[in-house]
This record gives sequence, structure tokens and C-alpha cells, in this order.
Amino acid sequence: MTVVGLVTEYNPFHNGHIYHIEQAKQLTGAATVVAVMSGNFVQRGMPAIFDKWTRARFALEHGVDVVYELPLAFAVQPGHIFARGAIQILVDAGVDAIVFGAEHVDWDFMALAKAAREKLTHAAAFKDYSQTYATAVNTVLQAELGVSLTDPNDILGLSYASALLDLGLADRVQLQPIQRVAAQYHDVVATDEHIASATTIRALAAAEQFSELTKYVPTQVAAAFASPAVVQEWDEWLPLLRYRVQMSPVSALEKIYQLNDGLAFRLHTVMDRLPKNASMTELMARYKSKRYTQARLQRSLLYTLLNITDDEMQLAMQQPYLRVLGTTGRGRQFIKDHRQQVALPVVNRTDEQAIAGLQKLDYRAGRLYELMTNPSTNGMHQDTGRIPIILE
Repeated sequence: MTVVGLVTEYNPFHNGHIYHIEQAKQLTGAATVVAVMSGNFVQRGMPAIFDKWTRARFALEHGVDVVYELPLAFAVQPGHIFARGAIQILVDAGVDAIVFGAEHVDWDFMALAKAAREKLTHAAAFKDYSQTYATAVNTVLQAELGVSLTDPNDILGLSYASALLDLGLADRVQLQPIQRVAAQYHDVVATDEHIASATTIRALAAAEQFSELTKYVPTQVAAAFASPAVVQEWDEWLPLLRYRVQMSPVSALEKIYQLNDGLAFRLHTVMDRLPKNASMTELMARYKSKRYTQARLQRSLLYTLLNITDDEMQLAMQQPYLRVLGTTGRGRQFIKDHRQQVALPVVNRTDEQAIAGLQKLDYRAGRLYELMTNPSTNGMHQDTGRIPIILE
């Protein structure tokens, strides 16, 4: 029986995600839906608007049977690393199909990845280190295959296919795109009565237009937006970041993951000159660089806050693991049926050994998220003392 996997952030969970789940089941004939979901921080380095447990529960209430956490070492990374971690977890967990949204659903992403693989190896674009990885890939695809890969979900789709190839799993897992409907990733204004982009929904929430939100999100999500237990704005993180940077010599900052090639010095200098009442927007305006995307720079600020060294991140990327955030009754049976096939380490509880080992970075991220949640979620920690959510 087909088990379908989804790669998600659910930031926040909305009607478009319900459509995704329903389409995934319909296209594959799957009875069981397994999602791997970013934890408390999402790909661009920003805090998720609701904590991972809240978002996992929303998913379980609307058609997902198992939610695994995507470890921070993969969740807060550029697309190719994000995709590799997510695919490895889903396949090891036991899915045999992966469905994802795409702007160009008619493309054969696996065929495209196979055709591109040989051409990318020796491409001159990959020797131009002033370009991002995604830009370099697109440069080669345009020149060699006549394909322009610029839309965010298409880029991720190719990344999923490439990850399956790299992991030797291309023949084991069906990769199925579905057409994004009604809203595109970066849309800031809704054009449909029932589906809006996560960007639009976050903007409505920030403006406290809660009645408008009810058109685009399930009732439970709308109610959660109206409660005070949501993450604080980026600006409220700035004092912590300022302290962290100004109390660290540049030589120490240079050990932070991706604060290389002069970025540590640049960040230290920018922070020294930043007015006391400045906002995160002003910080980013001063920190921006033609060489790096805003997402890359935002991620570097999170790495700095969490004091993640290059060595720590490199080790964590070599140690993916399975951590269940929640299941339904069907999901529990799925996990039981596939237990003997799982090769990755499984974390059921966050104990001292996990904090010092596999969950080292995720535990730190959880503690930081607790500081920035207003108020702290029922006084509970994000990791220690937690067990998976179970919905029968």
C-alpha cells in the first residue's frame, strides 16, 4: 500500500496545505500521509509563527498521519541541503511516494535532474563563487537545457529529485508534482476566496485582521492567531543578537557556520555602528551584500544567535535522525509496521544524551524559541519533557 510523504514548513498551516494533502492521497492512492516538517525555525532563518508542536497538531487534525521533525541542520539551509535532509528522513521512515507543489507541473523533475547532473559537474558557473548555488544551477540549466528554473517550488522540486539521485533512491520512490493553485509563494495579496499564500496570511496576522484570516485557514489556526502565545517579532531579537556580536571578537565569530569570507568582520562592524533604536530591517539594509541573498544573511544571524560553529553544523548534517512530533492511530500503526526497516537513529525523548549528541542544535534552537515566545507556551520546554502528540 502506498505511503505518501510531504516536505513541509506549515508556517502557518492553511487551506492550501489541506488541498496539498488531499491531492497527494488522490494522486498516489495512499492511505497514510507522512510529513517531515521544519522545527521552530524555517528555511529563511526566521522563527516559525507557531511552535513545532502546535503546527504538528494542526497537520494531524487535517489529514497527516505522522509528523517528523526536520532537524535544524537541514531546516535552516539553502534548498539543496534542506531537500537532502527531508528526503533522507522520509525515505528512511518508509514512504514510497513524495508529492510536492510546483509552478511547472508538466516538467519531469527526475528526468531534468538526471539530464542536468552530468552537465553541472564541470560547468564553469560552479567556479564563479560570486553566485549563489541556485543561481549557478539556473545558469547552467538555461545554457545547456533551455530550462529557466526561477520559481521557488520548481527549485525545490529539482532539489528533491537531485537528492533522490544522490542518495541512490531514484528507482525506489515516486516523485509527483502537483500544480500550485490560487496563490503563489511570494503573493502578498490574496486573489482567491479560500486559498492564500503563507506570506499573505502572515501579513494579515501581523495587521491583526483575524476575521479575514478565517477565509484562508482552518478554525483552529484562526483561533491560535487570536491568542497571545505567538512568536515575537524579529525586532525583539535584536538586543540578544547585538549582545552576542559585540561581546565576541571577530576571530570567534569567524568560527560560526557561514560567517566566512569577511562576513564576520562585516557583521561586527555593522553592529558597532548600528543606532541603539534601530530595527532588524535597518540591520539587514546595512548588512546586505551583492554576493549573498537576504535568506543566506538572515540564516547567518540565526547561526550567530545560536552560536553554531562550522564544525558543529558539518557534524549535524552527517547525523540525520527521526523524531516523531505526533501521530494519528493510523500513523502509529505505520511506525510499528516499518520499525525494522528504519536505519537512522530514532529519538523518542530528549534526554541528556540526546542534548549532548544528535539533538544538540535543535535543543539550543528550542531554548532560544522559548525566550522569544510571548508568553512561553504553557511554561513547557520545546524539547525536554515532551512526548509525541497522539490523535486517535
